[in-house]
Amino acid sequence: MNKSVFQNNQRVHQALMHSQINRNIMRNNLNADPNIKPEEIVVESDNMQQTIYINPNQDYQRVIPQVIMPSVFKGNRQQLKQLTGIMLKKSPHFIQGFQKKYCILDNRKLSYYNHEKKNLLEGSLNFDLQEYQYFEQRNSENKIIEFRLIPKGCEKQFIFKNEKIQETQIWAETIQEHLNLSDGRTKQMTFLSKTPKFWKHYQFSNLQVQEECDNGDIVLFKSKDRFASAQRILLNSEFDHVGILYKENQQLYVYEAVQTGVGTFRWDYLKQQEWYKFYEKVCIRKLNYSQKNDYGVQKRFLDFINENLGNDYSLNIGKFFRFTSTIQKSSDKQKGEKKRSYFCSELVAKAYKEMGLLDQVKSSTQYYPNDFTQEKQLQLLQGATLSPEYLVIFEG
Repeated sequence: MNKSVFQNNQRVHQALMHSQINRNIMRNNLNADPNIKPEEIVVESDNMQQTIYINPNQDYQRVIPQVIMPSVFKGNRQQLKQLTGIMLKKSPHFIQGFQKKYCILDNRKLSYYNHEKKNLLEGSLNFDLQEYQYFEQRNSENKIIEFRLIPKGCEKQFIFKNEKIQETQIWAETIQEHLNLSDGRTKQMTFLSKTPKFWKHYQFSNLQVQEECDNGDIVLFKSKDRFASAQRILLNSEFDHVGILYKENQQLYVYEAVQTGVGTFRWDYLKQQEWYKFYEKVCIRKLNYSQKNDYGVQKRFLDFINENLGNDYSLNIGKFFRFTSTIQKSSDKQKGEKKRSYFCSELVAKAYKEMGLLDQVKSSTQYYPNDFTQEKQLQLLQGATLSPEYLVIFEG
């Protein structure tokens, strides 16, 4: 086997291939060059070393990630002021007038909730996915007392104000900053306005996923192929595949189990390689957990990724009837027994177990993709919760 040493070389990133997409490549007879031999790459930098085995004649590549603390990818975009608080929003029903809403303005998104049940979303405006026109009303002292947001290409209006004029001024000026530096404004995007009541659901742009997601967040896939459709019917689920996200060197990756085995791929490849076109729908659920960034929790999570990368995929009838976990003795682990195999949701459940978020007794094989959906309301331990589903928009 050839061996090379690279200093942060792009060749490393080329090793991160999506194994599910590889199946489609092989179906189209786009085979790897048989003259290229397997190669071992050792990547070195000031504070880490990792080894990657690349065999272009295999279905997947093996990548050993380093153990690092989570970080947030912010790209080259300017960081903007965040606002939270109670605002008054004008109801579309004339008789109701203005009503209190709990509002959050963050990273070019304005979301508003029931002011008493602050987890009950009533509307979400993502400025990166839709261009909005801004209008304001001023009083005799030239102070902003009310402002309107209108999606371009749509007649819907979102009208806000605050009981305190000073607060209205702050919100209006900050929203204008978010609007002016949003993709929706710079790219003049209007396709969301053609979707009925699009504001009723969370949306994430592809870039916002990279900026805001981190270790332990969930990604749900609804594939377009017939086999996946049959699988959704069998499991009574809207989604047929689930993976888990992790960060490495400020880059976001998807960790998953597919037919070619347990593998990982860079999130941005979904857009760059147009892999998102293989899916009817992709959704994100963020993990909310107060101890999420603790070193011990992160080390167990990333150790799990490292130790199981390259393991086989397996979904058989026996797993459906395995209701409790088998507690493995440390002496058994040292005997070099066969590595464990996984199917997609089993892998995610096991990762959550390693983080201490799921019951250790219930077998990971008893979790299916639909268990990680918003509808199922999965109960996590230690006060952890999963956010509602964010629909990922790759266009634009």
